[in-house]
Amino acid sequence: MALQRRKFTVEEKLRILEEAQTRGVTSVLRSYNLSYSVYVKWKQKFLQAQNINELKDSYVTTQLEIKKLQEENDRLKKIIAEQVLQLEFKEEEIRKIKFGKK
Repeated sequence: MALQRRKFTVEEKLRILEEAQTRGVTSVLRSYNLSYSVYVKWKQKFLQAQNINELKDSYVTTQLEIKKLQEENDRLKKIIAEQVLQLEFKEEEIRKIKFGKK
């Protein structure tokens, strides 16, 4: 008769991995009756997931920064456009005064 496979929740796996870091891999694996290959698979899986989450977080942060910079760029463009219009208006007024419109 084959042994029934044990199933661990994600929280249990994380707790076992943390215990292995603090108490030592060999003693923790013995206490839970796990093989080293299972430990390595779990560790790789969670490290990849952690790296993916870090990449997603940095991507989201970068996208937010880009959006803020674009908004600031648009605001500055409007300010410059208004200043250019004011300068053109003033130059037109100066020309009218200088050459006098009668």
